[in-house]
Amino acid sequence: MTKVLFIGGPGNISTSTARDLLERNMQVGVFTLPGSPDDDEMMKYLKMYYGDRNNPAEMQKVLDDFKPDVLIDFACFTLQQAEQLLGIIYGKVSQFIFISTVDVYGYPLSRIPMRENDPWEPPNCKYAADKRACEELYWSRFDKVRLPLTVVRPSYSMGKRFVLTALTRGGGKYLIPRLRAGMPVLVPGDGTTLIHVSSSYNTGRMVARLVGNEPSIGKSYTCGHDTFRSHDDYIKIFAKVLGVEANIVHVPTDVLNAMDSKEIKASILNDLTRYNVAFSVENFINDFPDFKWEMSLEDAAREYIEWNDKKGNFADVSVEIFEDRIVKAWQERVKGFKVSCEGINFVP
Repeated sequence: MTKVLFIGGPGNISTSTARDLLERNMQVGVFTLPGSPDDDEMMKYLKMYYGDRNNPAEMQKVLDDFKPDVLIDFACFTLQQAEQLLGIIYGKVSQFIFISTVDVYGYPLSRIPMRENDPWEPPNCKYAADKRACEELYWSRFDKVRLPLTVVRPSYSMGKRFVLTALTRGGGKYLIPRLRAGMPVLVPGDGTTLIHVSSSYNTGRMVARLVGNEPSIGKSYTCGHDTFRSHDDYIKIFAKVLGVEANIVHVPTDVLNAMDSKEIKASILNDLTRYNVAFSVENFINDFPDFKWEMSLEDAAREYIEWNDKKGNFADVSVEIFEDRIVKAWQERVKGFKVSCEGINFVP
């Protein structure tokens, strides 16, 4: 029986990876922090280890006990973590899958849709720079026997615990109640900017397909859905599931950046969402032509809404957030403009 150890999880992507591997009769272990989510029925089938991955002694103890054939690292975010892990696993596993990120390609992307081997731009946030540094270290030590490396770069993958909006990671807790109430939803630009959104269920299953697949060793894969869409259409996915019309307000990105707002500076606008983000998954399709994306984005949105409704996680719409203030300020600014065939005029 193949033994697969996760570092991190079970979380947004790794939950469906674990479920898929269990269905293939593999033994799955998880080394994660105490207090990690444990509300999935699948948990009872996992061999759980709790501790700190930054402690090499704890990591070594888990590896000695579980003796994995395959190691998947979902939770390596710094070069120091990569260096520590490399010193422990080198020559000890038959496959090492590193979960990186599409953000390593750098924005704006050099090509739309972006392929793995297209020219990369400099990373524009610390998260992407750190992930790229980890990749570079692992590739520098790549060896089919001693470091049999496969790199996964997931696109944005929404699941029951995670949905982002144009400005906020985890912004779904505000988005959903505002859509329900018919309140304005901020979308930067004109709404046509591309976002490569995927279901974490499908992304996790793509990771699982790589496990034990010898031809994937020495390769990197962008993983996500085989389609992408505009930010407006992304918001409309949730509106459709809720049975409402989305009240979308477009605010130019340059206007947002010109605001003296600590929230804008701390947002993901300039790290990610102001850019056209779309990726090719041809590498994966070529190697796994039979793969099916089983969960639609609508079903993923429905899962997110239903799960968070049960948990009571959605925000109170009566409490103003900074996006509300931006929308109000913008609507006041453009109030009185009228577009006609004669041009743009003020309307009293």
